[in-house]
Amino acid sequence: MQKNAKIAILGAGAIGCTLAARLILSGCDCVSLIARGENFQVLSKQGIYLKDLTGEYHVQPYQVVEDLTQLDKQDIVFIATKSNALPQIVQSLQHVLHAESLVIPLMNGIPFWYFYQQEAQQDIPVVKCLDADQQLIQQFPLVHLIGAVVFITAELRSYGKVESNNPYLLILGEPTHQITSRLTAVKKIFVDTEIELRITEHIRDQIWTKVIANLSSNPLSVVAGATLKDIYSHPYLREITLQITQEVRQVAASYGARISIDPMTFLQLGADMGEIHTSMWYDYQKKQPLEMAGIAEAVLELAERFNCPMPVTKHICNLTHYLSQQSLQP
Repeated sequence: MQKNAKIAILGAGAIGCTLAARLILSGCDCVSLIARGENFQVLSKQGIYLKDLTGEYHVQPYQVVEDLTQLDKQDIVFIATKSNALPQIVQSLQHVLHAESLVIPLMNGIPFWYFYQQEAQQDIPVVKCLDADQQLIQQFPLVHLIGAVVFITAELRSYGKVESNNPYLLILGEPTHQITSRLTAVKKIFVDTEIELRITEHIRDQIWTKVIANLSSNPLSVVAGATLKDIYSHPYLREITLQITQEVRQVAASYGARISIDPMTFLQLGADMGEIHTSMWYDYQKKQPLEMAGIAEAVLELAERFNCPMPVTKHICNLTHYLSQQSLQP
């Protein structure tokens, strides 16, 4: 796979715009963005402005469209939306896929496909809070799927204007725990992007590592209004964060996942991210629905299967749900 590959990025928020800009800057000349409403208008006219550790840049995507079906067949489709948008996306995905296309969701939390390992789709166990009616597990083009874990912190200052103050890391892996030729092909696309791309045989281990980061920080950021630095280091919050971390690690271990980072190192890494607010905190400030299903509810559902107690996690999530419901009231 070369730099002239056709790449679509569905979702033009902080992660989608950052990824698009870094790919374009590296020489990828067929990067298209799917955006809606005012975001579409701004990106169409002004492109993307990115400020990160390497400098300040202005790039223009190959195409900016409002609907995936407006594009030709694509070689790679990155999904950088919230997970609750997937049911609306799944139908239009087929329009842009050819036999060798790859679909790479870039989402936080437990993925709806967590139990997929090339079984017939009707035999795959379902994470109920993510896919209660089994629409996703039955209709998503799983044969095209590559698992991904995103360690990119970026803030959308306004439509098309993104700022990041930390290094970029993206981890990809097959749901089947294999290193395949298509994984190594994707790695070529990321040469010179300034995004560190790792491929792994154990993508679910990496998913759980990111789940620990998300669940120990996102809900608490809404409850306390705190930045990552304070969540992981302030004496009033650090013990709560540590307890959540330990509870999630127990669930991960129940599913055979191995977390390579010890709890104390995890807290230090979180604190080192600095005065950054979580994406969930921003959604709360904007009075938008919070992405609690994959980040929190799925973990609690999986915990119940093995009777893993998560009392602190539940308390913080309940407070988060309450605050979210209050903010959404007219």
